[in-house]
Amino acid sequence: MTAIACLKVFVGDELRFADNDTMAGLVGKVAGAYLETTWLWPRRYGLVAPFSFVLADPRATALDARELQALARDLQFKLFGDKGAGDIALLMFEGDQTDVMRFAGINGAQLMALLEGEGESPFAGRVCRITPTEVSSVVPKGGPVCGAPTMEELAALDDAAPAGPPARVGYRGVYHGPRQTFIGSVAVWRQAQVASAFGLTPPQVEVNRPEDDVATLGGAAEALAAVSVGVMFFPISFSTLVKPRARADLLPHLEALPRASRLRLAVGVYDTPRAPSFSALSQIKRFLDPFFGRLDLRVTDPAFQIDELPADLAGSVTLVLPPGDEPIRLATISRFVREAPAYRRKQVWQGVADIRTRRELNHCIELGVPFMTGEAVTDLLEQPVGASQLPWLNLPLHDWSVAPEAGPVSSVA
Repeated sequence: MTAIACLKVFVGDELRFADNDTMAGLVGKVAGAYLETTWLWPRRYGLVAPFSFVLADPRATALDARELQALARDLQFKLFGDKGAGDIALLMFEGDQTDVMRFAGINGAQLMALLEGEGESPFAGRVCRITPTEVSSVVPKGGPVCGAPTMEELAALDDAAPAGPPARVGYRGVYHGPRQTFIGSVAVWRQAQVASAFGLTPPQVEVNRPEDDVATLGGAAEALAAVSVGVMFFPISFSTLVKPRARADLLPHLEALPRASRLRLAVGVYDTPRAPSFSALSQIKRFLDPFFGRLDLRVTDPAFQIDELPADLAGSVTLVLPPGDEPIRLATISRFVREAPAYRRKQVWQGVADIRTRRELNHCIELGVPFMTGEAVTDLLEQPVGASQLPWLNLPLHDWSVAPEAGPVSSVA
């Protein structure tokens, strides 16, 4: 059984920041940095709402509230200093998945009542109050605050366990915004020692590298068997496909792909330049056509020269968002979508990849971007997503929201 809890950070009224978003961003940064270094594999964590984290441990039946007191102290020091005015309190709610996610959206009045230990909890589960100086049980009153196993026992297990999971293939769901439907998944090579973290997997882990393409292709048969419907996208470098020697080295791995599943197999040609030549694209198309039913060009320039793209050479063009501040990324999405009429004339779909925040996701939805992927859409999943519906308000989708063969069964608001 996996223990799942929502950790809610409550900041006292004494702070004077410009706005709530500033405070939420600061708390998220400090708490995220702490959890990244302490809440290690096989545990998982993620920011699911302002001031709210989900914590999970597949080895435990109950989380240990005492362990999180160090986070309260860290937040107190980082936000207020040694003698600063202001208060930090954490509320940890532990229950079933549905109530955990409801707790993430608890309103201010309910939160204050729980902090003060007043009234009845509207949730079926355990609530602990954690401050830099005290850990206590709010619901049930005077109940246990330790875990099962305790944090001391888990620490002993961690000392004897490997540092983290091996390198392997992971998956991001590919979401069709207008229909609010997953159409399949894109395979991602996950580096060693990197755990799924409810969408907070470090972005650099997902940078495509030509040397990983073959390993990613090796998971095709297993991915297709995991879900009976849905498209599977596999990344291959543009530079590999335009070099004769590299193509020759890649060919045996393409020939090993299940021929009967060709229509479900798609290729994402990443690092495609802004204006690829007709001869290069024609060569790539001829080489890949026997193995894949769809061809997607993954670009980093929102001004990709769609008007110069020959007919029938690609079914879609996906913009991979640049690293950097959110305003830059939002502007890049807008610039890309501005070319939508040209893409429609060419009968080529548009997609946006590496969507990281709810604001970026909402922007794509509002602009009518057809296809989307990234941590704001799904976690970096252990299993691919089949073709299934899910309202966009319930994104992102996480590993524990996916049932084998059935696709999403529940989700995170």
